[in-house]
Amino acid sequence: MKLNELTEKAHAQQIDEIVIESMEGDIFTVHITTGGETDTLLNEDDTILTPQSLNSAKTMLREMGGLESVPIYLKHSVTHDEMMGSETETADDRMPITLEGEAW
Repeated sequence: MKLNELTEKAHAQQIDEIVIESMEGDIFTVHITTGGETDTLLNEDDTILTPQSLNSAKTMLREMGGLESVPIYLKHSVTHDEMMGSETETADDRMPITLEGEAW
């Protein structure tokens, strides 16, 4: 999903939830769920949009508007256990956040 499509869906109140995922130290991705399907937020050239900080991702979403009632989560996956050969966790590792940065 591209940013302009996200903006349209946000203003039409069609967004179920947003997950900002921390991939590596300063690389984040944004995943949008609408109608039970999850899409990754893309640039206009169809590459994955990668905000350089949580704050820049939240600022982008806040400036878009229309997301005040949408649940937003921060997800930080830890790959250490998987790299060591341990079973991956199936627990929900998402933390609810607001666009202002305070926990819900």
